[in-house]
Amino acid sequence: MQLYQIRDRAMASKRAVYSVQQLSNLTGRSKAVSTVYLSRLVKKGLAAKVMKGTISFVDDDFVIATQLVEPSYISLNSALLFHGVIQQVPKTIECVTSRNSLRHKGIGAVYHKIPKGLFFGYKRHSKAGSYVFVAEPEKAVIDGIYLNVYQDKDVEELIARLSRPRLLALALAFDGRGSKKIRSMIK
Repeated sequence: MQLYQIRDRAMASKRAVYSVQQLSNLTGRSKAVSTVYLSRLVKKGLAAKVMKGTISFVDDDFVIATQLVEPSYISLNSALLFHGVIQQVPKTIECVTSRNSLRHKGIGAVYHKIPKGLFFGYKRHSKAGSYVFVAEPEKAVIDGIYLNVYQDKDVEELIARLSRPRLLALALAFDGRGSKKIRSMIK
């Protein structure tokens, strides 16, 4: 396969971030051959190296952040900015995942671990020829309460801009540790 064909096939799938294994699955070639393809795609300028063994065909940090660690979605202040609820740009892209917390300095993304029972309330959005997973604004607030990112004052200000019935519905959908705290801050 030619490098341009690989790029076109990758972008046709709407996925933008590929590991060596994912590139191998896309091309039907071995991991060894896919490692060479990965290197050549970067050298030709058809893709950018995100980290060792991973490339991206788009230059959009939101897209890279949601596809780099799976499962994950953009939440907290980054999601609120995405939806236009707040105007202040956070210094890092804030994501949540059901995997262990981590920080990816290369793209400026932070991944916070949440329980699997709280991993809902996000949607897929088209962006940069690919896709991102972003929390609904109300769910971003619930994630922030769970992770102790928002204080009472912050929650009051955000609730005034959001749908209280939707917040309550999402809060009631979670019944794990921390659910009482979430419900008490929303009411």
